[in-house]
Amino acid sequence: MRLSALFLLSGMLLAQAPQTPEPAPRTIESVGSMKDLMLDVIYPTSDQIFYVSRDEKKTEKDWIALRQNALTLAESANLLMADNRARDKGVWMTDARLLWEVGNKAYKDAKARDLDGLEGLNAELYEACQSCHVHYRPGYRRKP
Repeated sequence: MRLSALFLLSGMLLAQAPQTPEPAPRTIESVGSMKDLMLDVIYPTSDQIFYVSRDEKKTEKDWIALRQNALTLAESANLLMADNRARDKGVWMTDARLLWEVGNKAYKDAKARDLDGLEGLNAELYEACQSCHVHYRPGYRRKP
């Protein structure tokens, strides 16, 4: 009987407790510019994939770094597709998706310690970078 009364009293007190409003959804806010993202995140991480063959004897530390760089590269594509960064919903998204796909493959290869697989991604990574730069980097490959 006491237990029932305790539950009933607890329920009444909870019902009377003020309800806290749900926080407003956060909007995505960029910290750096597109140039910052390219120079400080995408270029360095993609270079680690492009030049993976410089040293074929990989240590544990090397594989961890490769895995981290590949993950960062793949996730940076998600940043490019975010509403606050996407230039359009067409070509921009297609180009960013190319980067995501190659970054995802690189991450899987790095986790599997598949050096041949990582080396085999060079052309695909180059195409992802090239396509975006041709479409969105002013003056890229244009002769004066």
